Amino acid sequence: MTKLDKNRPVIIGIVGKHNSGKTTFITKVIKILKERGYKVCSVKHDPKGKAKVDTEGKDSYLMYKAGSEQVILVSPNKITSFVRIEREINPIDIIKNYGAKICDIYILEGFKWFKGFDKFEVIRKSQGENNLVLKDSDELKGIITDFSPSPFSPSFDINNPIEFVNYIENNYLNNIKTHL
Repeated sequence: MTKLDKNRPVIIGIVGKHNSGKTTFITKVIKILKERGYKVCSVKHDPKGKAKVDTEGKDSYLMYKAGSEQVILVSPNKITSFVRIEREINPIDIIKNYGAKICDIYILEGFKWFKGFDKFEVIRKSQGENNLVLKDSDELKGIITDFSPSPFSPSFDINNPIEFVNYIENNYLNNIKTHL
């Protein structure tokens, strides 16, 4: 189990190859955890910097392009922040320095080569069972897959996110039910 400290949220990572179904699975897990009363935060890794997070020509884009170290965009229901950094930051430091303090659990998508948190890998039958990215990592705690039966242990059915949420709740969140 990865915790920043006694008063901080649980951190788990969902990793896997491109287009393996990570985001679809994570969004289902988030919905179930929210329904159960947990406060969930997520962090997505964009290692190639291709994600579109602001629209070219809009005010926040222009302010950042002009050199602002941070741009904070405030709307009635969310705050978006763009912070200029010198190098890629470890996800644990991202959460410590930029994360919302209201979360029970952070679900990270990606960050497979970063150390310091438990990871669950998504692997599809079409990829072949020998193509695990993290097969030799001690941080790999389970597999999310469509293999049936699964050659992995522990493994979770990618089409049954409740099974995975039950595992996370029992093994990571069992003492956190502060928001129920």
